[in-house]
Amino acid sequence: MKIEVLGIVGAPSNFSLQVPDAKASPYTLYGPRGVFLKGDVFIVADTGNHRVLVWKAIPLHGEPALVVLGQRDFYSDSPNAGGDTERGLFMPTGVFLSDDGKLFLADAWNHRVLMWEKLPEENFSKPDHVIGQPSLKSVDRNMLFWCFGVYYDGYLYVCDTGNRRILRWKGVPDSMQKPDDVYEGFSWPHTLCKNEDRFFVADAGTGVSKVYVFENSLSDAYNCNSYIGQREGCDEMSLNLPYGVSANGDFLFIGDTSNNRVLVFRGDSVKPVAVVGQRNFFECGENRWEKVDEQSLCWPYAVFSTENILLVADTGNNRVIIYRFSV
Repeated sequence: MKIEVLGIVGAPSNFSLQVPDAKASPYTLYGPRGVFLKGDVFIVADTGNHRVLVWKAIPLHGEPALVVLGQRDFYSDSPNAGGDTERGLFMPTGVFLSDDGKLFLADAWNHRVLMWEKLPEENFSKPDHVIGQPSLKSVDRNMLFWCFGVYYDGYLYVCDTGNRRILRWKGVPDSMQKPDDVYEGFSWPHTLCKNEDRFFVADAGTGVSKVYVFENSLSDAYNCNSYIGQREGCDEMSLNLPYGVSANGDFLFIGDTSNNRVLVFRGDSVKPVAVVGQRNFFECGENRWEKVDEQSLCWPYAVFSTENILLVADTGNNRVIIYRFSV
């Protein structure tokens, strides 16, 4: 399997031990923990800058973002935009753009999921809907607690991470509507994805480093059909705090976050066919314990794949890396 770097989003590295600049601008990122691509729309949850950046084409050559959400301009970085909880964000993480154009965002430290009916085209756009709070002005732990992951396929799935569960609603629920289904038994469910009739949940809690696999329908953790991550550690059968997972056709990509790598699986195999960010399956150092370069990773929190593209939120290096893969 061939995996090559197409581009890097974020300030350029000087190829030293120093990580790229994180100061807010249309070009820079600070600890991004969410990334999504649909068609030409490229979206990054720029978590440390408390904002979401939107491009209308994949920024392969350092192009600036076109729209910023959560901040009044591209150079601001305060939590909740300095006090505006209706338009501001606090550690946004999971992001999802549905087939019918709805934008969902897990606004994690505000304990809510936000939705825009269509992709915003103006900076600092106010969300159309909030889930988990009675209004956009409220940011208490009313229903959700540190919600990091979101997925929508006609049903809305939310990783209610701090409450160690996953919630599901049919359609888009009212703000405080009780979920139709509650799936429990997880330690720290951070991300979920779906591929046809198979669900994957990345669980990265203390003593638990697994990606659960569910056939046909999601369920409680102990009802999983199988799991990946036979043990904690650093080898081809191990995971260490896997925060990200993305399914694409016959491939599954896992952000093995604390091992500073992305593992690639194919078919039903629990053994990976490739590793990104390390030279082999037995090295797991941050940036390979060397300088920052285009082949290294440091705490990759999020992965997303579509067609022959793999996106990795290289969180510790303040960037997103765009890869192309082929068999």
